[in-house]
Amino acid sequence: MQAGWATYSALFTNFVSQDLHIHPSQLGLVESLREVPGFLTVVLAALTVRMRESRVTALALLILGIGLMGYSAATNLGTLIAITMFGSIGFHLFSPLSSGLVLGQSGEHNRGRRMGQSNTASAIGTLAGTALVLIYVIPLGLRGSFIPAGGMVLLGAMCLLLLRDQDAAPRVSIIFRRRYLRYYVLTMLDGSRRQVFSTFAVFLLVRNYHVPVQTITILLLFNTVVTLASAVPIGRLIDAFGERTMLVGNYLILVVLFSCYALVHTVLLLGVVFCIDNMLFGCSVAITTYLGRIAPRNELTPSLAMGGTANHVAAVSVPVLGGIVWDHYGYQVTFFAGAATCVISILVSAAIRTVQAKDQV
Repeated sequence: MQAGWATYSALFTNFVSQDLHIHPSQLGLVESLREVPGFLTVVLAALTVRMRESRVTALALLILGIGLMGYSAATNLGTLIAITMFGSIGFHLFSPLSSGLVLGQSGEHNRGRRMGQSNTASAIGTLAGTALVLIYVIPLGLRGSFIPAGGMVLLGAMCLLLLRDQDAAPRVSIIFRRRYLRYYVLTMLDGSRRQVFSTFAVFLLVRNYHVPVQTITILLLFNTVVTLASAVPIGRLIDAFGERTMLVGNYLILVVLFSCYALVHTVLLLGVVFCIDNMLFGCSVAITTYLGRIAPRNELTPSLAMGGTANHVAAVSVPVLGGIVWDHYGYQVTFFAGAATCVISILVSAAIRTVQAKDQV
C-alpha cells in the first residue's frame, strides 16, 4: 500500500500544478474534500462486527487502488475532486483498521516498538515506490505513472486476503468515551497540522521555487531513508519516556519548523526542514499508543475510528481555509497558523495522564 501511495505523493503536486494548473485555493478545496470521507470512519466498527478486520482492510485497499489509477483520467478540477474523494474512502477505511490490527497483536509493554516496526515496513514501501517514480515518470509521464501506483495498492489488497486475524476480541459498534477526550482532541489537532504540511509544504516548493518532479522525488526518497532509520528508535523512545514527554518535545520542534517554512527562502534549507518535519510524523504514534494504554482491546478499533472522525473535523476545513489565506494574505500566514496549532497541541499533550486499561470481555 505504502509503495503505491508514495508514488502518488511524488506525482500529485507537480501533476495538479503543471498539468491541471490549479491555484492554491483550488488545491485547498481538493484537499478538504479529500478528507470528507474520513467521517465514514465512525462506521468501521459496525463493519467489523460481522467481517474480519483483515477483509475490510483489503476492501479499503481495493477502493484506494482503483482511485489512484483514476488520476490518469483527470482532466479538470471536477474530475480531480471526484477521483480524489473516491480513493479517499479506501484510504480512510484503511488507516484505523491497520493500526488496530497491529495494536491487537502487541504486548502490553512493546506497543511503541511494534508501531515503530510497522512504520519501518511502511517506510520501506515508501522508499521502493518513490524510487520507482524516477524509473517510469519519463516514459509514462505524470499522468500515466498513476497506473502502476494504483496497481501496487491492489497487490497489497491481495496480500491482506492471506492474513489471518489473531487475538480477536469481542467488538462493539461505535463508541464515544469521555475518558478518551484528550485522545480525540490530540488527534484533531494533529490532523490540522498534518494538513498544513501535506497540502502546502511541497506546493510551496513547486509553485514558489519551481522545483521539478524529479527533484521532489529525490527529496522524498532521501526523506524516506531518514524516516526508515528513525521509526523504530522513535517507537522505543515512546516506550522509554512515555507519550507525554515525546509529544511535548515533538510539537515544540514543529513550532520552529513551521516558522521556518514562513521565514526561510533558501530551497536547500527548506528541503532540510521538510525532511525533519516528515521524520517527526513518527512521534504521532504516541497518540495511538496513548489510546492503547487507556483503552481495552475490544474498544481499540472503534475508538481509533472515532479518533479518525475527530481528526477530520479539522482536516476538512484546514486545507480550504489555508488555501484562501495563502491567496489573500500570503503563504507565511498559512504556515504561522500551523505553528499556532502546534502550540495548542503542546498544552494538551502536557495534560496527558496514562492509567493502564484492563481488557474487557
